[in-house]
Amino acid sequence: MADATDNAGPLSGVRVLDCTQMLAGPYTTQLLADLGAEVLKVERPEVGDLTRSIEPELGESGMTSYFASLNRGKRSVELDLSSEDGATTFLALVESADVVVENYRPGTMDKWGLDYETLAEYNEEVIYCSISGFLPGPYRDLAAFDMVAQALSGTMSITGEAEGPPVRSGLPIGDLSASMYAAVCILTALFARPQQGGTHIEVPLFESLVALLSERAGWSFATGEAYPRLGTAHPTLEPYRVVATADDPLALAVASDGTYEQLCEALDRPDLATDERFATNAARIEHREALTAELEDVFAERGAEEWFSVLREEGVPAAPVKNTREAFADPQLRESEVASDLELGGVDLPLVTFPAQFSNAATGTDRQPPELGEHTEDVLEGLTSTPEGKDDEDETDGSPTSARGKSDR
Repeated sequence: MADATDNAGPLSGVRVLDCTQMLAGPYTTQLLADLGAEVLKVERPEVGDLTRSIEPELGESGMTSYFASLNRGKRSVELDLSSEDGATTFLALVESADVVVENYRPGTMDKWGLDYETLAEYNEEVIYCSISGFLPGPYRDLAAFDMVAQALSGTMSITGEAEGPPVRSGLPIGDLSASMYAAVCILTALFARPQQGGTHIEVPLFESLVALLSERAGWSFATGEAYPRLGTAHPTLEPYRVVATADDPLALAVASDGTYEQLCEALDRPDLATDERFATNAARIEHREALTAELEDVFAERGAEEWFSVLREEGVPAAPVKNTREAFADPQLRESEVASDLELGGVDLPLVTFPAQFSNAATGTDRQPPELGEHTEDVLEGLTSTPEGKDDEDETDGSPTSARGKSDR
């Protein structure tokens, strides 16, 4: 991996105040950090991000894997935003910030006097991103949990085996979808800021996850039916599923009649290509069970890795189903140089730092996640003064002012 620690990333010079915890917010700011932004993680004194206490711990590091996975390269500042002193100090930090990200329950930052309108008085160019469970509506006050978003969005209804109950996605896809939308929106706002100034962005888990239904939603409206739950199978392609082999499962993705013919050739079963029950995709869908039985017998003859090699040679999309440890040992991941070699407490933590590459800038970071409050003194010593308006209010209207923040507009 390119050494990003000492090289300027695409967002070099951008300062982010990270008032988030758990997953959706920290993953958003981790993306920004991996792109080169300076991220100051504002944490509650003595407690910090809740994920600091969610086990397992990484060896003898005193740090949990949950926290370490989402907070590499950030700087930790202990600050009680609910207190007057903490809010005042935070407003001083806002004067030099480009972005503020928060994922408290809606109304919390307002209660502390740290809403967008207030922050804009100190820095009219600030980009303020709130990550919530739901946009204004009947669910506005529901707690923003990934499980709830998956259930309400329709995502859970299409996950699981056909005859089984709905299943939560193995990934916290509600949190992650909101994170991705938040990062896109923040970058868009930074791009547009010279013309449009600062802005307040709100990104919800629920609506973001419904948006990801995309083709699944289109299928539902085209057919007038709810998208089916089919396990790893596909409603309109066959064979497109996980099949058993002599040892491990193999994912098979045949999306055309031509590819199906290549599959039959690779399996040394040309009869399966000429059999009228399987000659077209529509026919294979109609006779899905019969084809599955035929394929199960063939794939049982070899192991997943051997089939992976055979099918690759014939250009048939397929891959062994790897677990979350095996994936990081894959030579593809290592040779593409996107995994870090981070080590904490004697435990290797080879996380993917950033999966995209720029030809003219480094991305990702090998820097460790911060200890709670590790950078508080350094960051706060850099503040030249408290924000004007707290100690010395504007004589005309009592509004706070700052050298960078308030203008005549």
